[in-house]
Amino acid sequence: MEQGKANRPVMGLIQFSIDVDDLVAREEIGKADFVTFDGRVIATDTVLKNDRLACVRDRTDSSKLRLLCNLGDRQVVTQTTSLRESQNLYPLEIELARGELYRLRNFYFLWTGAGLKSNPVLDQKIAEAQKLFCSAIFATDGPAFAMKSLELTQAAVDMLVREYVKQRITFRQQRIQHFPMSVGCRLSAVPPKPEEFLETFTGVLIKTRWRELEPTDGDYHWDDLDALVDWTCSNGLFCIGGPLLDLSSNCFPEWMQPWKGDLKNLQCFTSDFVETVVSRYVGRIRHWEVVCGANCGGSNNLSEEDRLNLIVRAIDAAQEVDEQIQISLRVIQPWGEYLSTTENRLAPIQFVDTLRRSGATISEVNLDLRFGSGDLCSMPRDMLNVSQLLDHWSLLQLPLNIMAALPETSHPALCENLGKQVAWQTQQMEQLALMCLAKERVTGFYCLNWADCTVHDQPLVDMNEALHPAVSRIAAMERLHWPVSP
Repeated sequence: MEQGKANRPVMGLIQFSIDVDDLVAREEIGKADFVTFDGRVIATDTVLKNDRLACVRDRTDSSKLRLLCNLGDRQVVTQTTSLRESQNLYPLEIELARGELYRLRNFYFLWTGAGLKSNPVLDQKIAEAQKLFCSAIFATDGPAFAMKSLELTQAAVDMLVREYVKQRITFRQQRIQHFPMSVGCRLSAVPPKPEEFLETFTGVLIKTRWRELEPTDGDYHWDDLDALVDWTCSNGLFCIGGPLLDLSSNCFPEWMQPWKGDLKNLQCFTSDFVETVVSRYVGRIRHWEVVCGANCGGSNNLSEEDRLNLIVRAIDAAQEVDEQIQISLRVIQPWGEYLSTTENRLAPIQFVDTLRRSGATISEVNLDLRFGSGDLCSMPRDMLNVSQLLDHWSLLQLPLNIMAALPETSHPALCENLGKQVAWQTQQMEQLALMCLAKERVTGFYCLNWADCTVHDQPLVDMNEALHPAVSRIAAMERLHWPVSP
């Protein structure tokens, strides 16, 4: 059991038998969790040993297991149906096949009932997956049939989502002439070849890192940021500044170390920084991402209550400078994987809702959809899971901005072939952008790294100044779906 979780009360144990080798992605087993019928995440301590998976939870609610699995040439999060505690072992392959088939059939009937037109190939795949699952229940070689059903179900899920996205975009095009969604990218400086950036993006997420802006107390370095804001405004690009406070990493300058444990002084320093930066760009930057990653906490050792108080004070400070300012905050791991690896208790949407109930005025929510194995990444999901997530967050009735990066993968078939990996990344970025275009609440799609050398996000422009193919694919999508008016 990991350090930091020993104080959790042990209330429930669910165990699974595993017959298929390498079904479970062992490197991410610590992020497995359970989710209830109403979307609440139940943190879980998981132990995978030989052919048995043990899940210890602090609640006894019937819920669905979510974990990363290897299916053919892909890694993707799969889930069971709702399971109750039992002294018997659940066969993992059969329960995952049951859960994924249920998810497919549920959305198939939901969407076709709302007007989606299916096709014979999709209908046949669903019927075959159902037949294979029935064989898995009654045959002696149940796990083998369950795996075939699971893989066919995933293929049907992909086809269903493509039909949904295509028909949703067509429907929206019939209602509006121009999609109200900006497509942008994060910049820390003016790009060396700005024409390549301007051909693709209409918005900029302007990086404002406290450590770099105020390396010593009271000594601000504005030159690079001023130049970037001037360039952005002169080219008529939509602009979001921030994050002003990045609590997903150690954003505080070194000179603040003596005050990191003093919440009162910490609030004073952060509020002063927010006021100073927002004041400098009043009238030029109207949208500010005030906080990033406050829901999971990162490396700053602040409790949930401390973070909530810190954010409320920071938002108040920004609004005192500009009453018309549009405040957003970024949610890291919006599916809630961090709940199984930290002492946090609030699920992502609960954290944001608690902020709003505390009186914080939030105009937009930015969902960080980086897929990979890093501490800030979400586990790989299919586009049906993304659709569910966007619908779930739309319940807040706030505009959504999606923050995306080129996805990472640990699957050998992609890691060993650079060409396949680049093609897969391009396809994933295009599918994600199109899914955002199909959702009315999504008002922005932003790539998180143009050319910065970081350990977290692969840049769209490499060291040889070559563009990743995803850039041209996004540009082509933009020209197709919302061309610039003459």
